[in-house]
This record gives sequence, structure tokens and C-alpha cells, in this order.
Amino acid sequence: MDDPQTTLPEKKAAVKDEIGLLDVLSLLIETEKVKTTSDLLKYTIQYGAVEAEERLRVLEAENIPMDLAFDAISVHLRVLEYKRNSSLLAACKDKKVGLILPLPPHLPDLFLPVAKVTFLQPDETDTHTMHVEGAVKGGRACRAKVQEMDVLVFEAFREAGELFADVSVADVLEPKILPPGIRLIAHLRPHSNPKDVEIQTATEVSYL
Repeated sequence: MDDPQTTLPEKKAAVKDEIGLLDVLSLLIETEKVKTTSDLLKYTIQYGAVEAEERLRVLEAENIPMDLAFDAISVHLRVLEYKRNSSLLAACKDKKVGLILPLPPHLPDLFLPVAKVTFLQPDETDTHTMHVEGAVKGGRACRAKVQEMDVLVFEAFREAGELFADVSVADVLEPKILPPGIRLIAHLRPHSNPKDVEIQTATEVSYL
């Protein structure tokens, strides 16, 4: 059986997932499963992180020590993440953005200054959801409201290239009720939840 701490995704991950690679490599370094830059490269190739792989191949060829190589790709990937997130938020400027709860507390702070934000709470029984005054509540009301939105932001878990979300969130994201051209933005959480179901989308999903 594979060590659960070192099992890596079987499919190529999207660019956003490369930040998750840093957490995986940190754990492998801490447990001394990674000791050289070659080890970093090996696990990065398995993970499917193209940006990090290209960077590490150069560092390995230059005989850069493992600790410096890890620092170098950490900075490189986080700068790329910052640029992508900034571009994504700029594209949401003055748009009608629906934030589907639950979401991490910091995410609304990113959109409130730039967009026309509506909070959507399809599961009124979720005790872990932040309390937001004026949120649209209930599955039926949220399904109606999303038809007015330009952008929807939601929390999801990804495994083997497939997206999973809370069943109440998935209900609101049903493709046949969404307006044409709507933009979907997912914030990936590192774990699955008991009420997760696989979601199907008719449009490309961006990651924040």
C-alpha cells in the first residue's frame, strides 16, 4: 500500500495545483524522503507540476543544493500565483459576483472592493457557514439568483482531475440553470467533505 503521505495525483494537475505541491514537498523534506534536488524533481514530475519541473531541471543541472532549490521554486510559484490571482480579480471588476457559501473568510475580502457581490447560502442548515447579513438563502432562491450573475465563486475539492463540492453547492452550479458565458471560479480545499458530490460544468473553471 502506498504511503498516504507520499501518494501523488495520477493525472497532470492544473497550474493552480502547483502551490499545493509546495505543501507536499515540505512534508517529504520534513520526513527526510527528499534529500536532494534530484528527489525534488522526481516527486515534482510525479505530481505533474510543469512550471516547477522546468525550474527544477535548470537548478539540478546547475548543482543547486536541495534547500536552495526548494526556496527558489517556492518564490517562483508564489509569484506566479499572485499574478494569476491579480489578473483574475481584475477581470471581475464591476461584475456581478455570486459568492456561494461556505467559503474561507478571506475570500470575500478579495471581491468586495472590486465587484458587485451577492452572498448565496444554499444550505441554511450549515452551522459552519459564516453569517452574512442580507445573504440569499435556500436552494431555490439561490438557483434563481445565479441567473443574474456574471461570476460564481465556490469552494471545491479536486481529485484525479475531477471537481467535488457540497451537494447544496453542486445544486446551484447545475449547468442548465446557469446563464451563457458565466465565469466559474473555484477555491480548492485540501480535503473532501462527507456531503461532497462530483460536479459537472459546461464552462471552464478558473482557480483562486
